[in-house]
Amino acid sequence: MNEKQMKTLTFGRKMTALGLFAGFIVVVIGLFVSGPTQDNYTLFIGLSMMVTSMLLFGFGLFLMLLQEVTHHNSITKINH
Repeated sequence: MNEKQMKTLTFGRKMTALGLFAGFIVVVIGLFVSGPTQDNYTLFIGLSMMVTSMLLFGFGLFLMLLQEVTHHNSITKINH
C-alpha cells in the first residue's frame, strides 16, 4: 500500500472507533440512564450507530483491497 492509501485507512479506522465509542455511550445511556422501559429507542439508536460504523469500515476496507488487487493485476499484465 502506498502512503495515500494508508492515510485513508487510518482515517477510516479513527472514524470507525469514534462511531463505535459514540454508539457505546448511547447504548449505555439507553440501558442505565433512561431505565428499563418498553420503548428503548436510545438503545436501538446506539446499536444501529455501532453496526453502521462497522459496516462502513468493512465496505471501505473492501474497496481498498479491491483497488490494490486491480492495481496489482494491471502491473502484472503490463510486465507480461
